[in-house]
Amino acid sequence: YEIIRYSIRLIFDSIQQIVIHTYTCVAFLIIYGTMWSLDMNFDIRLYAVASCMLNYLEISLMDFSIVIHDFVHYLTAEKRIQTFLLLDEFKIDHRLRSTSFRTVEDDIDKEDKKMMQLSRIECYIKQAYWEDNGLFFLKNIFFNAYPGDLICIIGSIGSGKSSLLQTLTDEITFFDGNIKLQGSFCYVPQEPWIFSSTIKENILFGKEYNPQLFRRDLVQLSNGINTLVGDQGVMLSGGQKARINMARALYRDTNIYLLDDPLSAVDVEVSKHLFKRCIKDYLREKICILVTHQIQFLQDSTKIIVLNNGEMVQTGTYTELLESSSFSRLLNYINQQEKNEYLIDTQEKCFSRHGSLSETTNEEEELLISENLEIKEKGSVKWQVYIEYLRAGVGHILGLILLILVFGIREVIFIFCNWWLAEWSEDEGYRHNQLRNCTETKNKKMNIIHSMNDVEWTNHKNRRFYIYCGL
Repeated sequence: YEIIRYSIRLIFDSIQQIVIHTYTCVAFLIIYGTMWSLDMNFDIRLYAVASCMLNYLEISLMDFSIVIHDFVHYLTAEKRIQTFLLLDEFKIDHRLRSTSFRTVEDDIDKEDKKMMQLSRIECYIKQAYWEDNGLFFLKNIFFNAYPGDLICIIGSIGSGKSSLLQTLTDEITFFDGNIKLQGSFCYVPQEPWIFSSTIKENILFGKEYNPQLFRRDLVQLSNGINTLVGDQGVMLSGGQKARINMARALYRDTNIYLLDDPLSAVDVEVSKHLFKRCIKDYLREKICILVTHQIQFLQDSTKIIVLNNGEMVQTGTYTELLESSSFSRLLNYINQQEKNEYLIDTQEKCFSRHGSLSETTNEEEELLISENLEIKEKGSVKWQVYIEYLRAGVGHILGLILLILVFGIREVIFIFCNWWLAEWSEDEGYRHNQLRNCTETKNKKMNIIHSMNDVEWTNHKNRRFYIYCGL
């Protein structure tokens, strides 16, 4: 529907431009056509006055067309705003909004300790839907989390682990229950998002640079944290993107961390290292909710939540759950899923890792070029620039020539139309002896006009009109 309306608007704009550029010729056609059909007398003075008046009116017509154009846009915008304002009121759910905090540098330690004591998660979900009357939903999920807790959420694929984290971040709006998320939080998605900039900017994400928080993880690249990544920089492997994604979250230094399987893209050794150094050590005083398929990390958690089809089926410590046979079967099932995914992704990951590490030299050479891509030049603009600009607009050089030819023909026809009307008006004046007093008697054209009989004059006048209509 939006595309159809936009197409209609483009057609209207095109018609409007055609009317503006052909307004003078069409107006003269109506005036002279009316006088021709009524056999009225006119001369060159009529053409001069009419031409002057129509040129003045052309400015008003252009302004009027702009007003009509803006009015049509206003109607469209007004309808959208009206539709938005008439929407049903947002249903207030039972969740308590998270409270972020800001600290003063002088009292940062005191404020941090205070917020660490106050930060907590109280989750009481009866039902949560992606959409109203949606098929998939979460239900019967209850847990509390306090500073120092590491809660691992496990379950088969599609059991609702990621949906639970998105419920905590207020992404799922249709909700029945109560969630209290107190303290600043950071969400780490399963798919890392990297934008075209340096590694430093990807990690800082607008925060001030603190060199003490950076480590030697970037020694493989000569430019270190200033290495350009993204579309115009070094192509990172999935594991490298995951590490940048994790580093960005740690640099935020929040009270609550919601981690959606951030270690799935790295190999076993790297995942163990990141889990120990980042999650166990760096986040040991934080609230950490970790969605994972890697069962080797479960024994280090303070609590485990098992989900199945969006419902919490088991909860407890690792030791408590080991006594359950269903938990053991679930671990075997998850382990088998991990093996299957590993066999599928091994070749792709190895190739990506090999390309990102073994070809570092070539990538860094390209990086140096891309970082200096913007060049400033002073002086007059070369003709080649104009040619390339026009070629980018019309495509092939023949299209440019055709475009210039069409505009040239249009101007020639416009000038010829005005000349033709002036000649016609002059003929009318000669015919009716309105210019005899101010014209020499030896004017050859006047003598020809006066020598025509009524039939010849009618044919001459008709020919003038039909040719102008054709133009």
